[in-house]
Amino acid sequence: MQPRDFDNELTYLTHKQNGEEEAFHEAYDEAVESVREELGQSHGLQIEGEAVDTDSTFTVTSPGNQDLEIGEFAAGTEQDVDAAVRAAKEKFPDWEALDTSARVEIFQDAADIMRDRKYELAATVSLENGKNRTEAMADVDEAIDFLDFYSSEFERSNGYEFDTGEPTPGQHTKNLLRPYGVFGVISPFNFPMALVAGMTSGALVAGNTVVVKPASTTPLVAHKYVDILHQAGLPEGVLNLVMGGGSDVGQPLVEHEDVSGIAFTGSRKVGLNIQETFMELGKRGPVIAELGGKNPVIVSNTADIDKAVEGVKKGAFSFSGQKCSATSRVYVHEDVIDEFTDQLVSEAEELTIGRASERDTFVSPLIDDSALEYYQEITEEARSDGTIRTGGNVVSDGELSQGRFVEPTVVTDIPHEHKLAREEHFLPFVTIHPISDFDEGISKSNDSEYGLCAGLFSEDEEEIDQWFNEIESGMTYVNRNQSATTGALVQAQPFGGWKFSGTTGKFAGGYWYVQQFMREQSRTRVE
Repeated sequence: MQPRDFDNELTYLTHKQNGEEEAFHEAYDEAVESVREELGQSHGLQIEGEAVDTDSTFTVTSPGNQDLEIGEFAAGTEQDVDAAVRAAKEKFPDWEALDTSARVEIFQDAADIMRDRKYELAATVSLENGKNRTEAMADVDEAIDFLDFYSSEFERSNGYEFDTGEPTPGQHTKNLLRPYGVFGVISPFNFPMALVAGMTSGALVAGNTVVVKPASTTPLVAHKYVDILHQAGLPEGVLNLVMGGGSDVGQPLVEHEDVSGIAFTGSRKVGLNIQETFMELGKRGPVIAELGGKNPVIVSNTADIDKAVEGVKKGAFSFSGQKCSATSRVYVHEDVIDEFTDQLVSEAEELTIGRASERDTFVSPLIDDSALEYYQEITEEARSDGTIRTGGNVVSDGELSQGRFVEPTVVTDIPHEHKLAREEHFLPFVTIHPISDFDEGISKSNDSEYGLCAGLFSEDEEEIDQWFNEIESGMTYVNRNQSATTGALVQAQPFGGWKFSGTTGKFAGGYWYVQQFMREQSRTRVE
């Protein structure tokens, strides 16, 4: 079996380039109606291929329409986690022993199934977490890319196994990477398909077995993903799904004695707590975590202002800023700051706020009540300590009153040292800061405990070279008007961060990601 060539799955862009946008929208609209008819069902845990009901359940509603029930889901306990880990541990030896090509084939078949169901999956993402249609499809595309890229790379490298020859007569040596055992995967709400697929497939392709806990706001997409893997031939018990709160399910999963490693995407606080727990328990396996960002953009006095405004607008306000890669603070040269800010304010006010399934929606609903409350808290602080140039209000007109909608917010006159300019918000909220020269912009961009994404708008080649060499960030973009800091593609733009934005320095969607789920062994045999 030859390794499959990798190409990014770019559904909407391909339709647009081919003049087939209407076909995309029609297929999406049909999928939304079909998915709506299936909502409201009950869903159990999935342990060893069986649905498991629990005494306690929780109900998920759509963030854009809280009258729309997504479904009722089983809430797991520590005992359920233990059962899921036991199942995964039991299946580990056989899964590790499976031939590399057979393991790879499962994930490539799963990617093909997802291609066939991509509109259904994108519609599910939209209804469950509020992403508009193009971003929901991009979420599904990225999940497909993860499955294809990790499996093709694993096969291309022969499962990271190398015959190292005969260093001395009669001494035959081999070097290889082997899986750890059982991995816990804890995935977030904001990329409910891409990140549950990316983290689990990285662990599984490497030969580990997995217990996955999705965010409590987005369990339906995770259910569909697990079903697809089983349809593709994944043996029962290799991947198990548990749902529920962090204290009831997440913490017992982290602390379980038979869990060798954790893959996590979420807040810095939770990620560091996971690391500390592993250290306290003396666990030797990895914590592979992506922990957010406070992503800066510099706008030089040589910048194309139209490009800079478009890039910042899309980076800050797409999916209402609910991305760890969202543009959060912008350092603009004092010569152009008035022009830039006025134009950004004007264009932000033209963005369409609406339900995810509506074709023109750009600004999505917030995921839950705590996000809405936090938006109100920080906008009130911005009014007190700075100037809100636009936004700062909850939107409750007409049918939007049934969802959690807020205005995209641009804030000025906030000092660089202020907590609004230093803490991650995960909201459509961006601060604008003047700088007197380029060096000041780099210094203030780097003055952060985070180092995930950074952007620059400049037409000066020396500035661009200096910025690439001096910026302290894992992901760097220059003059990217499609989005200043968001929208990375698997393989081409591996996703991860420096400093407190990540724990390993090896990025999702990159050539070294899967290797993190494995440990090295050298084998010597004397004949």
